[in-house]
Amino acid sequence: MKSIRTKLIIALLLITLFPIVPIYYLVKGLLQQSLEVGYNENVATALESASSLARDLYGKFKQETLSLTEDLSARSEIKAVFETRLVSSGIDSLVAKHAPLRLDFFDPAGALLNSAKVGSMPNAPQIYRNDVDPLLEHEKANLLDAIGGNAFIVAFAPVRRGQQRLGTLILTRGVDETFSKRANSVVNVYQLFKTLDFFGDLSEGFLLSFLAIYIPLAIASVSLFIYFSRKITSPLLALVEGTKVVAAGDWSFRMPVRSQDEIGQLSAAFNNMLVSLKEKQEQVISLEKMAAWRELARVLAHEIKNPLTPIQLTVQQMKDQYGGEDPVYARLIDECTDIINDEVESLCKLVREFSDFARMPRLNLSAGSLNELIEDVARLYASEPFQIHLDANLPEFNFDSDKMRQVLINLVQNGLDSIREKGSGEIQIETVSRDRVVELIYRDTGNGVPDDIRDKIFEPYFSTKKNGMGLGLAVVKRIIEEHGGTISLQSEAAVGTTFVLRFEREVENRLSESVA
Repeated sequence: MKSIRTKLIIALLLITLFPIVPIYYLVKGLLQQSLEVGYNENVATALESASSLARDLYGKFKQETLSLTEDLSARSEIKAVFETRLVSSGIDSLVAKHAPLRLDFFDPAGALLNSAKVGSMPNAPQIYRNDVDPLLEHEKANLLDAIGGNAFIVAFAPVRRGQQRLGTLILTRGVDETFSKRANSVVNVYQLFKTLDFFGDLSEGFLLSFLAIYIPLAIASVSLFIYFSRKITSPLLALVEGTKVVAAGDWSFRMPVRSQDEIGQLSAAFNNMLVSLKEKQEQVISLEKMAAWRELARVLAHEIKNPLTPIQLTVQQMKDQYGGEDPVYARLIDECTDIINDEVESLCKLVREFSDFARMPRLNLSAGSLNELIEDVARLYASEPFQIHLDANLPEFNFDSDKMRQVLINLVQNGLDSIREKGSGEIQIETVSRDRVVELIYRDTGNGVPDDIRDKIFEPYFSTKKNGMGLGLAVVKRIIEEHGGTISLQSEAAVGTTFVLRFEREVENRLSESVA
């Protein structure tokens, strides 16, 4: 059985691990082909060119914005705002072609004087005083990229009139949204492309990742399979050990049934087989014992019967030949003759019982009513404490009326003897029809059968009576079994005894056919 488990595990390992090699080369080939399509020098050159072009255009736009800021800082319209704090309408015409943008005017102390917006700039960054303070000392125009981000360019320039510094002009200009998104996309793709190039052979890394995932899953699968293979093979190993135990003679062994699957059904079938074999063994032993007892009864009947007739004739002849006149001696001869005749008659009765037990007469089966037979037997004991409860729906079935009468009389007589010995009690006989089974239930409330002799009650020549031969219940059991039925005993000392006789009607029909 261990070899089966080993074969199962090896088979699973082959199924689980063998596909790794073809899958490895298949995935590697597909991955390399995919990378060759998208990851090559032409793509790299195109991405680099697009990225450079986007950077150049963005740089040009930044430089243009810075130049615009320097140019505006020198215009009189802008200087007038620092002096009057009012934005004139002429400023819009100065920057209209560069829209959208926003102008913020801060005095030398960093306070916001005014703002002018040209075009729509909903997400433009707000300029605060802490952003302006570092610019108060700058004498040249420059950019504030940290504030503007990629969507906006922020530039500043000092505003003077002569040697006097009027303040600082900050210009926030929006970058075209479409250009910004596309430029960012090109730059991001190019950076990713360079990252892939930095990592080298991506296919090997991907396959290593694949193996890192596949191998633990394969190990988990093998572990689960080992667990389930043990659940499958362990009951089989136990079954093998059980057969060895049974072969050694222990018929009480039973397989534990822990599931309802095929393994559980196999264990249950094994247990049922043991029960059936045990019953067959007991039946065989019982038949062997019965055969031995019958042979013994036949031999005893033969050996006892042969001298009985000569003994009777000799005794009678002695009595007849005595012609003396001694009345005392004549009376003695008569008494001895009577005693010998009585004992010979007892031996003849014993011989007849031995002969009846030894013979296996053929059953005379015919359809009949068990209820009517019980009523006939009950009439024989009209003066006894005898009750019957008969099933009116009890069907007729095939049985030997004489033999079944012998069974009933034997049971009733044993019950009456037990009741008389106890001093009180009664007998009940009941019939019941259960599907295809006819039951005859006999009960008495006599002394019962002690536990220590209950298993011997059906054995020949075993009796609890002083004058009993021990053949009555053995004959009863034989007759019931010849009818294809069973008889079981339930008894409790000082309470009573119950015999249950069961007959299958289909069996009786087959018996009838076999007799015919």
